[in-house]
Formats: sequence, C-alpha cells, structure tokens
Amino acid sequence: MSTLTNSGVQSVLNTIARRICAVTVVGIFAGSTAYAQTPDFYGRYVGVLDIVEPEAYFLTAAGQSAHDEYDPDYGDPRQWDDCEPEGIPAILLTPGVATVDLVQVDGRFEMQFERDDAVRVIHMDGGEPPDDQPPTALGYSRGRWDADALIIETTHLEGGVIIAQTSYPMSRDAVVSERYWREPEEHDLQMEVTVDDPANYGQPVTIHREWIWSPDAPRFPWNCVSLGPRHSDDLDIDELRRMLEEL
Repeated sequence: MSTLTNSGVQSVLNTIARRICAVTVVGIFAGSTAYAQTPDFYGRYVGVLDIVEPEAYFLTAAGQSAHDEYDPDYGDPRQWDDCEPEGIPAILLTPGVATVDLVQVDGRFEMQFERDDAVRVIHMDGGEPPDDQPPTALGYSRGRWDADALIIETTHLEGGVIIAQTSYPMSRDAVVSERYWREPEEHDLQMEVTVDDPANYGQPVTIHREWIWSPDAPRFPWNCVSLGPRHSDDLDIDELRRMLEEL
C-alpha cells in the first residue's frame, strides 16, 4: 500500500484549493455577468419609422393563396374595431405609435407598449408553456441571454398577418423569434424579428428595426375609443363627434 509524504499531501491540498478557487471565481464572474446583462436593456425606446423587410417573401402555395385573397380593408380586425389589440410581431413593426418600456416587475421581465396599453411578459425561467396555454395576440414568450443579446421566442399566437394591413399571412403554428442587441458604445437597440411559419413560407422571414433609447420621451395612455366599422353605412356622425370630444 502506497503512502503519501508530507510534501505529497501538501501538493494534493494545494491542487484542491486551486480548483475550488477557480470554480468560485468562474461562478462569481458568471453570476456578475448575468446580473449585469439582465438590467442592461431596461428603459424607454421609440421605434424608428422605417423597418427593413426581406427582398422577397418565399410564399408556399397555401401562403400565396392566403396572400392573394387577403383584403386589408376587410381582413384587418382594426377596420371593424379600432380597439382590437395588435399582436406579435405586428406590434413590434407598426409604423405608428411605437413607444415601449422594458422593465422588471416583481422579478418578471416585461415589455410595456404605449400602443394598446399592451403588457407583454417575457418568461426568463426557461420553463415550458402550460399545457392549457391558449393562443393570444401576444402569445407566450420565453427569453434568454446569449452573450450580450436578448433572445425571445414566442409561440401560441392567434395568427393573422406579419405586419398590420399587409397581405403576408401568419398561421397559428408560427414561431416568432426576436434578437435584441446594442452596437458598441450605443444605447439604441437593434432588433431582428424572424417568423418561422412553414405553412406559409418556404424559409423564415426576417425583419429588422432599430429602437432609439428615449428616456425622456412621453408615453400617453391609449384610451382607445372605437369609431365602428370603416365601411359601415350606419355611422352616426353626431355620435362620432361626441366620442371624439371625450378623448
């Protein structure tokens, strides 16, 4: 049976101590990095008017049929009800009111939009959606950090179109992925939205938008009032005037 000398014992102890120290340092560094990244994007942003769409949408036969049959004047729910909520990804791509706060509330990561007064919860715990999760306009979103980028994946969506009042369809089985990052020395956020919807497209659709860091920008309550269907023959002008005066 072999034995260790005092110097051998000391060498083993030194090795163990170095490994424990290394693991501790790595753990502290990783924890600090995660803590630094998590609040890094918090604040208010305003989306630039222009979005960068793909040069071509590679529609499947079913997608082409849906595209050709879609009439924005009748197919867009907001043509019937002004207060119909905008969904993902349309609310991220709207050229109109595009102010959003990225905040932490009760340990949750939220995107709070001026548009629709919508509140989108981003689940950062890595858990799966509930078995009974219904499809909704904003869907079920899960987030994670990839180095300095925030990655969000959304499922359980109602479907519709990718961009409001356009003819590019999106099915309920679509998966919407977002990637947010900052360029070096910048506070503005870059965003890539990718719609993976094999039912309608032969390859994923990716759209880019920039969100400008705007801590002093105003954000107003939505206070939506529906003026009724755009194409109704029964519009009451006096009633519309009264509703507008109440805004």
